Amino acid sequence: MAATTRPHRIDVRVSAEQDAMIREAAALAGQTVTGFLLDAAEDRAREVIDERRDLVMSKATFARFAEALDAPGEPVPELVELFRLPRIPAA
Repeated sequence: MAATTRPHRIDVRVSAEQDAMIREAAALAGQTVTGFLLDAAEDRAREVIDERRDLVMSKATFARFAEALDAPGEPVPELVELFRLPRIPAA
């Protein structure tokens, strides 16, 4: 298997206790420190992104949300004026 090229670098400072704990955990997991930290950081990054990407709400809240989306919007005077301007022809 070919090695993956990783051109970007992230540096982090740790205490002596954190260093020892991370090294021990990496060794117990049979991984390099880099591999261990990268796996842990990637897992946490996915978790944070997934938590904020999905919108979770109760059925009642969703019903109010859908009703608000379905309601007719109010015109924005600046946008009405903008759309009345002549179009610029495509190049």
